[in-house]
Amino acid sequence: MPVTVRTTKSFVPTSYRYKTRRQEEDEGTYHKFSQYVPSRLLIKLGKVVVIVVMLCVAVLIGHAGSSVLKGFAKISLDTETSSNSNQVERPLRYAIKRRDQKVERLNSDRISKIRKECTGSEKSEPKVLTSYQKKNLYSRIFVDHKHKFAYCSVPKAACTKWKQILLKSSEVPLYEDEDIEKIFPHWDHQFKRLSDLDTIKALRVLDQYYTFTFVRDPLVRLVSAWRDKFQHHSKENRSDYVNFHQQYGRKIMKKFRKSFTKEELDRGFPITFTEYIDYITSFSNVEDMNEHWIPATTICRPCHVTYNFVGKFENQKEESEYLINKLHLHNNVPDNFFKEVGNSSREEAKVLLRSISEEKKRILVKFYRDDAAVFGYDLNEFLGL
Repeated sequence: MPVTVRTTKSFVPTSYRYKTRRQEEDEGTYHKFSQYVPSRLLIKLGKVVVIVVMLCVAVLIGHAGSSVLKGFAKISLDTETSSNSNQVERPLRYAIKRRDQKVERLNSDRISKIRKECTGSEKSEPKVLTSYQKKNLYSRIFVDHKHKFAYCSVPKAACTKWKQILLKSSEVPLYEDEDIEKIFPHWDHQFKRLSDLDTIKALRVLDQYYTFTFVRDPLVRLVSAWRDKFQHHSKENRSDYVNFHQQYGRKIMKKFRKSFTKEELDRGFPITFTEYIDYITSFSNVEDMNEHWIPATTICRPCHVTYNFVGKFENQKEESEYLINKLHLHNNVPDNFFKEVGNSSREEAKVLLRSISEEKKRILVKFYRDDAAVFGYDLNEFLGL
């Protein structure tokens, strides 16, 4: 049986099918401007008209047109720049977030250890501070009322840097236009202290402000104080060092040096490490020591003040940058203000401290065991006991 193949009609409506002019004329449907099939000539003509209009507009608006074009170009460029900037900022933000999480975790562990050690029975810290002890504590806590933080300063534990930040951030007029690294921060009358406030206001600051301190391995700090105060010839003639040599160097020479010249005594400098250790171990009460070698637990009393943050000098760069970010001090502190801490000071401390007598080592352990226990340091690393 033969197969009949049917062809389907086009789905295009009849009125829209292409017809030649001859067909339309035969059918009587031809119009000069056909509404169904636009002429190619009309399309070209339309393009020409559009181009002419655009040129006229451009001429009329003159420089404004140029500005618009530049604006579009700038938007495009800004968009591209913003995109590139975001590609850089994303990993930076991620790195900062990772750093902050790490520092916060370390600080949380330290605070927990401090609380645990302070409730123990082996510490020598008093349960209640005397008025004299409280006065000394409050005099070591510097306050920035603008940024609402209070800092307990431990000498030889990044205190110079943080005191420079305090003077800059507190908007002391003398240092408003001063380079932060050129600020001399060791004239203590420049600072606002907790001891300047009455008891109620002082307690309110401790309760409402962000409180922090920085500590350091007590024996490395001890050696660092000797190196800085009694060995640095470059600082020998600086007024504060001259006063220090007169007050302490001469005393040490008279008591622990067998013989000396008048010139040596007048200078009070330099002092040997053996003489220095003899002097340190001669104290019966650590509270009578100078602030540069008195234990940090005696200076800042972490068993009596609940600090929000206890930083470590050994990790000062990372932890200080965390605090600068947290306290919104970016405008006052340049990048890389804090440096990484190397191991040279620790190695020097090991060599020097292991050379002293066993008796002196035991006295140092007695003086600095609270610092070691509360802040998590190991005295035996240096003393070899």
